[in-house]
Amino acid sequence: MKKKTLLFLSLCALLSSSQLVQADTIDAPSSHVSSTAMANTGGQLSVVEEAGQMKAILSQITGEIIGITAQFSSETSVGYPLTFSIDEYGRYVAILDRTNFSQDDRDFTLKLTAQLTDGSSQQLTDYSFKWEVEKHDVASTLTSSGGSQAASTNIRAKAVSAVASHSTTSATSRTESSLSASSNVSQTQVSTGSTIASQPTGTITVENRNDAQGTFDVRITNVSSQQGISKVLVPTWTETNGQDDIIYHTADRQPDGSYLLKVNKSQHKNGTGKYNVHLYYRGFDGSMTYVAQTTTSLSEVSTTGNLSIANVNHQTGSFDVRITNVSSQQGISKVLVPTWTETNGQDDIIYHTADRQPDGSYLLKVNKSQHKNGTGKYNVHLYYRGFDGSMTYVAQTTTSLSEVSTTGNLSIANVNHQTGSFDVRITNVSSQQGISKVLVPTWTETNGQDDIIYHTADRQPDGSYLLKVNKSQHKNGTGKYNVHLYYRGFDGSMTYVAQTTTSLSEVSTTGNLSIANVNHQTGSFDVRITNVSSQQGISKVLVPTWTETNGQDDIIYHTADRQPDGSYLLKVNKSQHKNGTGKYNVHLYYRGFDGSMTYVAQTTTSLSEVSTTGNLSIANVNHQTGSFDVRITNVSSQQGISKVLVPTWTETNGQDDIIYHTADRQPDGSYLLKVNKSQHKNGTGRYNVHLYYRGFDGSMTYVNATTVDLPSAPRSYTVYLDPGHGGRDSGASYGGIHEKNLAMSVANKLKDSLVQRGINVLMTRTGDYDVDYRTERSSRVNKSNADLFISLHFNATGAGVTDTKGIETYWYKYDPEYQPKINKEKHNDPTRLAESEILANKVQASLIKETGAVNRGVKRETFAVLRETAVPAILVELGFMDNPSELQVIKQDSYHTRLARALTEGVMAWYGAVGGKAIGTESLPISDMQKGFIDVLIPAIKQTSKVHSILPSVMLAQAILESAWGTSHLATNGNNLFGIKADETWTGDTIEIVTNEYRNRELKQEKQLFRKYNSWKESIADYGKFFTSTPWRTKNYQGYREATDYQQAIVALRQSGYATDPRYGEKLRSVIESYKLYRLDN
Repeated sequence: MKKKTLLFLSLCALLSSSQLVQADTIDAPSSHVSSTAMANTGGQLSVVEEAGQMKAILSQITGEIIGITAQFSSETSVGYPLTFSIDEYGRYVAILDRTNFSQDDRDFTLKLTAQLTDGSSQQLTDYSFKWEVEKHDVASTLTSSGGSQAASTNIRAKAVSAVASHSTTSATSRTESSLSASSNVSQTQVSTGSTIASQPTGTITVENRNDAQGTFDVRITNVSSQQGISKVLVPTWTETNGQDDIIYHTADRQPDGSYLLKVNKSQHKNGTGKYNVHLYYRGFDGSMTYVAQTTTSLSEVSTTGNLSIANVNHQTGSFDVRITNVSSQQGISKVLVPTWTETNGQDDIIYHTADRQPDGSYLLKVNKSQHKNGTGKYNVHLYYRGFDGSMTYVAQTTTSLSEVSTTGNLSIANVNHQTGSFDVRITNVSSQQGISKVLVPTWTETNGQDDIIYHTADRQPDGSYLLKVNKSQHKNGTGKYNVHLYYRGFDGSMTYVAQTTTSLSEVSTTGNLSIANVNHQTGSFDVRITNVSSQQGISKVLVPTWTETNGQDDIIYHTADRQPDGSYLLKVNKSQHKNGTGKYNVHLYYRGFDGSMTYVAQTTTSLSEVSTTGNLSIANVNHQTGSFDVRITNVSSQQGISKVLVPTWTETNGQDDIIYHTADRQPDGSYLLKVNKSQHKNGTGRYNVHLYYRGFDGSMTYVNATTVDLPSAPRSYTVYLDPGHGGRDSGASYGGIHEKNLAMSVANKLKDSLVQRGINVLMTRTGDYDVDYRTERSSRVNKSNADLFISLHFNATGAGVTDTKGIETYWYKYDPEYQPKINKEKHNDPTRLAESEILANKVQASLIKETGAVNRGVKRETFAVLRETAVPAILVELGFMDNPSELQVIKQDSYHTRLARALTEGVMAWYGAVGGKAIGTESLPISDMQKGFIDVLIPAIKQTSKVHSILPSVMLAQAILESAWGTSHLATNGNNLFGIKADETWTGDTIEIVTNEYRNRELKQEKQLFRKYNSWKESIADYGKFFTSTPWRTKNYQGYREATDYQQAIVALRQSGYATDPRYGEKLRSVIESYKLYRLDN
């Protein structure tokens, strides 16, 4: 559609001569412009007249655009560049000036370039339009009388412009200008037709302004937008030089729902003064919406910094430099502290970088070793390195380090003649050259220095140094030991300091053998060695042991372990000696540090033969978890026991599920094993439990057997359905089809199908509203008595149009990077995992059989709804929305019916596999939550029934069905239990939700107003009044009010058109009969 706009009538004051009036004609159709490389980046471009100016306007923006420039040219001129700016509606706008072009030019072009958030640019489609200047001689159309008579003919022109703005669906402005001799002022008439959308909200607050650091925080609260919010963008710039320093920041979402951003002047050329802060929302549809703006200021700060010297230590040759009151106009990237000694100028200068402290000060430790070990006066200067690279002198000071003499005191301690060791301690340590190492050469007096070793002593927390010397380092020499002290300086020098001597006496070889803890059942005993010493020193204490039978054919040289008290300990087991019994020989040898082997002592002990025993007992049988414990006591075996094995299997199908468990030894010597039915194909009934011992010789010995009965766990026959996404989260969206709506449609059909099979159904959402997927959905399931959980989704690759298709089903896989928040105990429960796997396979098989879709298989993932849910849980992806051909199938209502049927069969197959069987109309077990719901409602329902003659069974069934046992959005937020809408007769509060309605037997989602109550009791009372609230309702619902049993009442409700759901009556009957609510009518 062409839009012709008369921009202006330029009319000067009428003179006696002719005047020339110019009228501009624009032929500029609104057009979509986009990048050829990034099709989703662009917008709608229009050239229109606004407020007497010709403007190019880019609206309906998609993609990550943060700026627009253009080259404005004509058929005869290259023109000039334009920069677009964002107006208050989030549009990009540039004023077009025609004065730079010839009046004969008609064809104009805008070559557009978009700047993106990642710093790149994209060329958009060229936009061409026509702009023609028409000329008219006014004098020929005017008549004058003596130069003062008014013109008898008016020049009249009209222009029409359509401009899309952020809040209008259409806008039309008409401008009419009339010219007469008596007036040259134009008259303007404006008419606008628009549909106003919900306005976005957002409050900007500036916090924590810090002039010294040049920073401030921007907080955005009260955040909402009709288009949804994918990003919160905050452009900031200084008032100086326009927008030459503008930056589009992305604010970070905070736990309380607000958004936060920290701005630093270093991002804005270190500018000070007034800062502009604007707020935009990037919608999920790619739109860019202006929301609000504010300003703040950063004052200039002077460069300051105070230098102080502390902790001057002449002994270590060090001092600390602290810098406080730190600030700079250019900002501070580094605090530099050059230091040098007064001697020889700056030949030892070092530019240190000080470290920032938590209180904002800076700290530096200087050591004379960095300055050629210089002493005397030290110069200390202070500079700041700015973020712009500048180097600014700030302050200076001096300090001094005195020369110190070389000192060190040697002392000997802990001389131990038995172990052949002594300690050397060095105190009062100092040296003019500094100390990189404290060296202690030691050697024996015998044979000169043939055994000298230069030890490095270790520095202790109190500044002293410590060294432990052992005679094994000195050829096991005894007698006089020489101990000298040297310092290695930082300059590499070696300085003698002090010396002393000590002595180590010769010791005899000793060792006492004793036997303890002889255990004939386990076939073991302990060997303890005390009073241990040897002239050659001891590198190992060796204990050879063997049985008397067959000589030394089973001898083993054991290495005993040193104990804290200096003794040595060894545990011997007959399994190391061919399970031999009778007399055992135990000898003692020392391996010296010189490699020598010295016999010390010997003894004997005995181990008696034992019979094989073991008692089996069963405990903690739990039909809920499907588990029991096996305990084995009085454990012994002639061959010794390397493993206690407990094979278990169910009576059903022989030993097809047998597992050989290894029981765990307990502190009291018994063994314990926990058995779970998930290890045995979830079998119930009679379990066989046998006991075997694996001997150290590899033998396998049968010991005992027993049985245990594991009953089937009772089922509630309740299924929790989770229609994926909802509310602001639409999930995948293609071709105007939203995943959240597809999931809701399938969930409703699946609910109806399961109810018909006698299954109670709960849902995480019953309409189009937000429910957090991280924990809220799982939390609702965990508070219920549901047997299982199914999350319904439709798939998308996210890579644009694809040919990928098919159905896949997920169950939980543990990932240590994603720890459970509310399901720590049950997330990896073996029974839950096993039953989840069964459910996934049953459902996947049923879906493929029913639909014939591509089978993408059963998979495992750590999705939040699978991780945080305590019952068996699966997530199904029912087809790919970004596959155009598959989308045509999965959007069909009839296909949703097939999916629901397949899912129902999968659920029923699961009940059969895990030991439960779905029921028809017999009474269902009721959970504590459901019982509590009924108990709360019964008094009010009975009172309403008495007043209005309505059967309580039907009333309660409607409350259960409509409110999902009081958990629906309408019940929890509006206390509306019966889904009664707010029509023109209602004068109370209302609540708007998206609800499911059947129109011509097709399920539709609609926004409706419902009555809102202060309590459930008030909702029940209003329900009773509803059927006689108008003359029409009194007549229409007469049959319902006069019904004498629930079957008559259900028929009457259907005939009166109470609900749009064609199966509403069947659902009510199922609830009444499943929970025997008809007993309330008696």
